[in-house]
Amino acid sequence: MNGAEGTIVYHGSFPGFLCACAEALNSREPAPRVLDARVEPTLFEARFQVARDDERAAALWDRISNRAGSQAMVTVLEAFLSGMPGADASLATVLRKLWRKGAKALDDLSDGDVLAVEKAALRARQEGHKFCGLVRFSKLSDGSWYAPVEPSCDVLPLIAEHFSTRFSSMRFAIHDLARGSAIIHEAGRPCSLVEGFHLDAATTQDGGRPDPEAELSRGEKEIRALWSLYFRAIAIEPRRNRRLQMSHMPRKYWSRLTEMGPD
Repeated sequence: MNGAEGTIVYHGSFPGFLCACAEALNSREPAPRVLDARVEPTLFEARFQVARDDERAAALWDRISNRAGSQAMVTVLEAFLSGMPGADASLATVLRKLWRKGAKALDDLSDGDVLAVEKAALRARQEGHKFCGLVRFSKLSDGSWYAPVEPSCDVLPLIAEHFSTRFSSMRFAIHDLARGSAIIHEAGRPCSLVEGFHLDAATTQDGGRPDPEAELSRGEKEIRALWSLYFRAIAIEPRRNRRLQMSHMPRKYWSRLTEMGPD
C-alpha cells in the first residue's frame, strides 16, 4: 500500500519516527499522517508500517539539518521526547515545513502545529533542566554509581552530555524506570543510551522488581541514615509546611529523595 493512501505508523523510537517522516516526505500530496503504532486505529483507517532503520533516520536528520540548521532539529528531538499526545503528528507536519522553508518555519507560532511543537519542546527542555539538579547517585557495592529516575518526559537524551562531562571519572548509570532505558558511562569513555536496561539486584521488591537498596554499599547506607537524621534534627516541627515544600519541589520527585519520608 502506498503511504499516501493512509496513516504511516512507527514503533515508538525517535529513529523509527524519522523513518516514518522520510516515507511521508516521499509521498504524494496530501501527505499522510504519522502516528505511533500504539495509538488505536480509527474504524476505516488504512495503515502503512515503516520499520526502524537507523541509517535512514540519520540521513533524514542530516538532510533537514542542512536545510534548517541543527538547532531546529534539536527542537524537533525535544518535542518528540516530551511524550505529549499528538506531538508526533504535529512534528511530522513541521518537519515537512522545515524541509520546504528552512528554520523560519518555526517562527510562525500562528500555525497550530508549530505552536504545539514549541510547547512540547519547552516541556521536555524544562524537565531536562530540572533533572540536571535532581538526579541523586547512590554508590553500589561494586563501586559504581546508580541513579533511578522517573521523569514525565524522556529526558535521558537531553541530560546525558551534562552528566558524562561533569562526572567523567565515574562509572555510573542513570536509569529511567518507566521506560527501561539508561545512560551508561564508563570512566574516560563517551556515555551511551541503552534500551531494556535493568539492575541485577540480588533481592526483589513486591511484584518481583529488583530492589536497588539491596545493592547499596555499606558506606552509602550509613550516609543515607546520617543525612536523614541530620534533616530531621534541623527541622523545626511547628514550621513544617508540606505545601511550601511542594511549591519548590513537586511531590512527584520526592520518592527519590532520601530525606523526604512519609507525612
